[in-house]
Formats: sequence, structure tokens, C-alpha cells
Amino acid sequence: MITLVSFIGVLLVVVLVHEFGHLFTARWFGVKALEFGVGYPPRIFKVYTGKTQIALSASTIYSMETPIHEGQIIHIKSIWINNKLNASHLTDDPVNLHDDQNTSGLIHHGKIVSISEQELIVADMMYSINLFPLGGFVRLSGETDASLPMSLASKPPWQRAIILISGALMNLIYPILVFTILSMVPHNVPIENSGQIQIVEVIPGSPADQGGVAAQDKILFVNEAPISSPSSLKDVLNLNQDQSSKWTVERSQKRIDLEVIPQYDNSYEQWVSGIRITTVNQQYTRKSNPPWVAVYDGFAETIKLLNALQYEVRNMVTQDVQNQITGPVGIAQITGEVAKQAGFQGVVILSIIISINLAILNILPIPMLDGGRLLFVMIEMVRGGKQLSRQRENFFHAMGFVFLITLIIIVTMKDIQKILLGESFLGG
Repeated sequence: MITLVSFIGVLLVVVLVHEFGHLFTARWFGVKALEFGVGYPPRIFKVYTGKTQIALSASTIYSMETPIHEGQIIHIKSIWINNKLNASHLTDDPVNLHDDQNTSGLIHHGKIVSISEQELIVADMMYSINLFPLGGFVRLSGETDASLPMSLASKPPWQRAIILISGALMNLIYPILVFTILSMVPHNVPIENSGQIQIVEVIPGSPADQGGVAAQDKILFVNEAPISSPSSLKDVLNLNQDQSSKWTVERSQKRIDLEVIPQYDNSYEQWVSGIRITTVNQQYTRKSNPPWVAVYDGFAETIKLLNALQYEVRNMVTQDVQNQITGPVGIAQITGEVAKQAGFQGVVILSIIISINLAILNILPIPMLDGGRLLFVMIEMVRGGKQLSRQRENFFHAMGFVFLITLIIIVTMKDIQKILLGESFLGG
């Protein structure tokens, strides 16, 4: 239950942040939004908002069982005349609109707010909660049809490009906002030089292993410099570089002097000794930062996280990629493990990491994703506004869909196998 609730919560937050970016910029550029959905249909709850003016005329077709009235849910086919939506067909049965071959236009529906002889005011923007809570979506007018009123496809390429990248941009803004809020909320801050560095693991054959360092040792000094934090150990190693260094460690309540010669790690661009460490006996103080400091912290922490992810991506390229990739099942399992081990704050940090990964993945030129659609917009801009055929674009996205589904199935099978074997996705 912890795994399920935390996974759904993290996924909804990250995806809805992404979709809000699309919704905001689409409205900014005058694209008509028809629905903002939480989860995927079938719908279990919906509410209509907005006040869209729709002109009525003598040519408007009425296919109604009862006279129209305020509060009624109505289906409309609208055409764009003189910068205004004009109703060509009104009905209480949407089948009638699809059977109507007289005119092309925007098919939308909503709740009637008010009625006059010459126009309707309709709340035709739907916010919905759907049965399957595995994401969200924004439905816009005319995503591929430029002839529809206020459609996405009718907008200039640069506006469509901004709408497409805005989801990924919001996923990058999300970590800044969260880190800023966490910085302003009273939180524990380590007191400088109050902790001890304990070795969790020594990599076989590493400089530390060759020097006689063992797991559970506490590092007291390196070259007589006190070690009380990971950063202090890193600074001493980088300063010493490949020179022999004297380590003073505490083992079984005894002090032991050892000799370690660090090695340079090209992937991390720093001198390393081949150990995994943790901080023990750390003392903390409560602190909250003013907004101007918190905003700086938000940017700084996000940049640190981006740098860390850069190293991980680099390692994926140079090492075993298969073991670095996980799918929805694996992410759910990781979320559950983090929730149990690190609590709410750990889940929040995990949502930040997933948000950044989603931003990077979504902007890549992969079919079916925003980056794939952005690729076609960029090609259109290079060709001076001339679009590639819809058939080619649809084929490209269809092939990409098949590839993504196949990849998800393969990765999911690997994740399920890992769960059945009782392996932790966090390691250890």
C-alpha cells in the first residue's frame, strides 16, 4: 500500500506539472484547451469552467430533444467567422455532429451558462478526474488540423515549439520551486565539523583496499587534516592527488595509521580512493531561510542535482546500460523503498529526480514524445514554413509508439524478475 500510494502520488505530481506547462503556454498563445485530465479515462468526475461566447445565426442547425436551457450539457460544432466562434450545429447527442458532413469545424461540449437570441455563453473547458491514475493529459483544439478554430496546428511554428517544450521546462522549474520551499521551511542543518565519516564499503582492488582500509572504519584524519564531512575528504584527496597520503582511522576503538594513494576517476573528474561512506554521529540545528536566500538555494541544489545526473548518464554510456534502465514497475518499487527508508522528504526528493529525468527524456527527438513532435516543427521552420506530410509524421510516431511499447515490456519484465528474486532497486 505504501508503494502504491507513494508511486501514484509522485507520478501524478510530476506529470501534472508537465501538463500544466503545456496548458499555460497554449492558452497564452490563444489555443483553445478542451480538457485537462488527471489520470486516464474513463472519467469518474468532471467539472466545466470558462465562459466561451458562441454566436447563433439563422443557419445554425438544432438537433435537440428538448429546448436548450441554462445548465444543460450541449455538444457544439463551431466555425471561425470574424474572429468569433459561430455555432453551425447544436445537439444533445454527439453522434449527430459526427454524422453532420455539411461543414468542418471545432467539435466541443460544455455546460450552458446563459442564453440570448444571438449567442450562448458556454463553460466548455473540462477538468476531469479519471479512473486510471497513471499520469494526465491536456486536450487542445486541432493538434494536427490547422483548419479548426483556435487550433494548435494553426499557430506559427515558433509558438508551437514553445508549447511543446513548456512541459519539459516546467519539469525543470519544479525542482527549483521544491528546493526553495524546503529551504524556507524549518529544517535540520548539519553543524559543521560535528560528524564522523564511516566507511560503508571498500571496493576490492581499490587504493583504499590496497592500503588496508576496511568497512566500518571511521576516518579521523588524512595527512593530519581532520575529516568530518564528505566534502572535507574530497578536498584533501584532490589537494593530495596521486601522492601517498596518511590516513588515521578508528577501528574497534583503536587508532590505526594507514597509507593510501588515490587514483583519478575520469568519469567523476576527481581523485578517489574506492570507498562508499556515510556520516555518523552528526549533530544538527534547526534553520529556515528568507525567500531571497531560499531561491538561491533552489537554483544551487537543482544545479548540483543536474551535475550528479550528468555523471550518471555518462556512466550509463560507458558501463552496462541495461542495468541502469528501469520502467514503471521499477520506479514504483523504488518509490516504495524510498518511502519506507526516507519518509516523505525522501519521496519529495525522488519526485524531483524523476521530474528532471522526465524533462530530459521528453525533449529528446523520440517519436510520440514532445521532442519527436518538436523535431517536425524544427524541420518546418528550416523549410521556411513548409510542413512535411501528415502521413510521414504519423508513420514516424506510429513506429516510435511500437518501439516504446516494446521497450517498456522488456524493461518491465526485467523489473518483475528483479522483484521476484528479492533484489533491492536501491542496492544493498
